[in-house]
Amino acid sequence: MPYSDIKELPKHVKNYNEIIQRQWLHVFNKVWNNLTTEKIDINEKEQRAFKAANSVLKKRFTSKESMLKNTRNDYFSYLIDSFVGNL
Repeated sequence: MPYSDIKELPKHVKNYNEIIQRQWLHVFNKVWNNLTTEKIDINEKEQRAFKAANSVLKKRFTSKESMLKNTRNDYFSYLIDSFVGNL
C-alpha cells in the first residue's frame, strides 16, 4: 500500500537522510499508483513498487559513506519539490 509520510517507511529506508527518504517514498507511490490500472494482485503491485524504489537507492549510492551526505543537487531538488508542492 502507498505511504503517506516518511515516518511509515520501512526500516532500511530510515537509515538514509530525509531527502532520500522522500525520494524513495515518491518513487514507491508513483509506481504503486501507475499499477492501479493493471489487473495484477496487490502482492505483485507491492513487489514492483519496492523494486523500483530500492533500485533508486542502489543506483544513487556507490558506498555507504555517501548515503548520509546531502549533496548540493539533493538540496536543490528538495527546494524545488517544496516550492512546487511535490512533497
